Amino acid sequence: MTLNLGLWAAMAFSALGQAGPSQGAKDDALVFKTVIENTIPYFDDCYQNARDGGADYALLRPCNLALENEALTPRLTAIAHVNRGVIRYNLGDYEDAIEDFSAALDLDIHVKAKVLVNRGLSYEAANAERLARIDYESALAFNPDNETARRRLEELKKPIYERSKLPSRINAGVVAAPSAGI
Repeated sequence: MTLNLGLWAAMAFSALGQAGPSQGAKDDALVFKTVIENTIPYFDDCYQNARDGGADYALLRPCNLALENEALTPRLTAIAHVNRGVIRYNLGDYEDAIEDFSAALDLDIHVKAKVLVNRGLSYEAANAERLARIDYESALAFNPDNETARRRLEELKKPIYERSKLPSRINAGVVAAPSAGI
């Protein structure tokens, strides 16, 4: 069974809850990128922003749009939360970063140790050292070779004035952007 481009577009608009081509050229381009090119534009932009390690509130927009508007699998939803959490950490919004990393963990993301370390860093930055310690220990349970978790646990044993500083920025290099078809 072969589908012509018109039928593809109609199916895509229907799947996205769009009325059709009357929504404008921007929506047509979004459908083309999503269906024809097999990409998820906002998700991909969210990943790029987190990967680059920037700290600007405008960088959150693609993440928010991806989570609100794109049909993401649970795995992709978890990755979008991790990416948004990374951007929020970089902005110094540690409580919001904690929420995003927790949401990713609730969705059973496959790189738990790395997400636990990111959440631990956020807890530590928010002065919730007990919770940070729990996350670092949990990260080591998943991956005993995680050096960041091991280092941060050692730092938490020291008096505050002797500890090394937390990273001011983290990046999303830990979670690669998958193709939309996965």
